[in-house]
Amino acid sequence: MVAALAAGAAVSVAACDPDDGLGSSAVSVTTDQLATHALKHDGVQVQWLSCSAQTKRTSASVDCVGRTDEQQKISVKGEVTKQMDDLCVRGRLTATVGSRQVFAVQGLGNCENRTAARS
Repeated sequence: MVAALAAGAAVSVAACDPDDGLGSSAVSVTTDQLATHALKHDGVQVQWLSCSAQTKRTSASVDCVGRTDEQQKISVKGEVTKQMDDLCVRGRLTATVGSRQVFAVQGLGNCENRTAARS
């Protein structure tokens, strides 16, 4: 039920995003999903992660917070310069769990052979 409400909220907010450039809600939802997947792939037991994005002219500043199953703080921060097909974000993103850096990447997801998504 909560997941359905969250998905509905994301869709309703996405309707307010601009037709050109990066949309803050689309970037935050896509980054949330891809960062969660990447953290789990790196062995982090993610209990929850929530991302927000503030759009600028050609990028979006992303700030994600969350917790592991062991109640360690998760932080994912950076700048997204391109969102592609809701399956990839490009830019500089760094994830930290507790005091340990888990990843520092130029993109998350499958960025090969994708086109920029219109938000």
